[in-house]
Amino acid sequence: PLSQGQALFEGEELNADGKLGSGFLGRVAYTWLPVAEQSEAFRNVATGALVGVQGNRQPYAPEHTLTAAIGYEQGAFRGEVEAQYVGSQFSDFANTVTPSADGQRGEINAYTVWNAALNYQFDKATTGFVSAKSLFDTTYIADRTQGIIVGMPRLLQVGVRYNF
Repeated sequence: PLSQGQALFEGEELNADGKLGSGFLGRVAYTWLPVAEQSEAFRNVATGALVGVQGNRQPYAPEHTLTAAIGYEQGAFRGEVEAQYVGSQFSDFANTVTPSADGQRGEINAYTVWNAALNYQFDKATTGFVSAKSLFDTTYIADRTQGIIVGMPRLLQVGVRYNF
């Protein structure tokens, strides 16, 4: 059997949301992960060789992530703008910084994605909405597992929700 070894993750999380007064709303979620290390060697799936990467940071484990939003709610209207920040991270157990020619290894730079949503409640059952994900159509690397895979492009949604 092949072993993936053991890893140690230690960190802190903070989450807060609430009304800020005069119709304004806010929320924040922050994760600080200072320890995300491979604590034991593991066997390479392809070759069966023991890979000694003890002490290296786990791939896809950024030290900092933050989601923060501010919104406004008045009567039937609600709007919100949100920022999602993901810190830099490694894409492999060797903690390779320089990108490889095939794009499968190398550091993934930090990025921030902005989202927005508007809702209007027409009556108890009917709500209209407009939402935008990746509002500024930011291009960023989200994954390197199979080469460079970019994050989601801008997505706009418009609709009506009806509750029976």
